[in-house]
Amino acid sequence: RAQRRGLEGYVELQFVIRSDGSVDPGSIQVLSARPTNVFDKAARRSVSRWRFEPAQGLRRARQRLEFQLR
Repeated sequence: RAQRRGLEGYVELQFVIRSDGSVDPGSIQVLSARPTNVFDKAARRSVSRWRFEPAQGLRRARQRLEFQLR
């Protein structure tokens, strides 16, 4: 829907990376977004599937995702 309306924007998220490198889906928080509540769900879904290098302990991360039309 956002593409049909010509919308672009971003979502900045904070989340926890588990020791196995997976993202804890329950930890994903939207810190800021423009426009509000347009890309939040897609950003959360995407980040929840990411994988990182395994490491000891939990790690907190912050990432900004840009949504642009091409």
